[in-house]
Amino acid sequence: MSLEIKRLIDRQIHTITLTEEELEQAYRIKERRYLEEDFANTLADTAQNPDTRFHSGHLEEFPELTDWLCECFDHFYDANISHNDLMELTVNHLHHACLTPEFFTWLALKAPAFCKGLEKQPQDCEKNCSRYYRCSDITMADERSKRWETLSSLLAMHIHGGCTCSEGSEEAQCPAAKYLHGEWDISEFFHSEERQEAA
Repeated sequence: MSLEIKRLIDRQIHTITLTEEELEQAYRIKERRYLEEDFANTLADTAQNPDTRFHSGHLEEFPELTDWLCECFDHFYDANISHNDLMELTVNHLHHACLTPEFFTWLALKAPAFCKGLEKQPQDCEKNCSRYYRCSDITMADERSKRWETLSSLLAMHIHGGCTCSEGSEEAQCPAAKYLHGEWDISEFFHSEERQEAA
């Protein structure tokens, strides 16, 4: 099966033929975009909920978060469950998962990286570069990966009592504690330094 599409370009009719495989790929891309939009709308609707640490605007800033949501949705998929119920189940899972260091370690691995000017996945570099852990060529895009790793470490320190919160002072409350208590969301963590400079 194939599909012929005719388009008028520069006053000439051009025929584009898509194979069955190309049609399937186009359908998957469109399906993914609809799913991403659904997650953005769902998170926008729950923006006032104190448990929501990720708002719809964050999805554009952090595509690795969208990847996590879509993979989680596919994992939960069941033909006997409605689409809206699956969306709610996935977002609820996000609210629980984002309280663990492992969640942010996963995002750190999914964030794009640039090595010698080319965008790569850190996992691929780790497999293909024998000196990955000592590689000076690789720098994370917008340092997102490093920030995710930092948040993962802060959460681990807080959970195990190795942070400033152990001093018992509210003023000494660590960033991880503020995040866990819902006092600020992910965007504030990523842009806290910029806000301090602006002040």
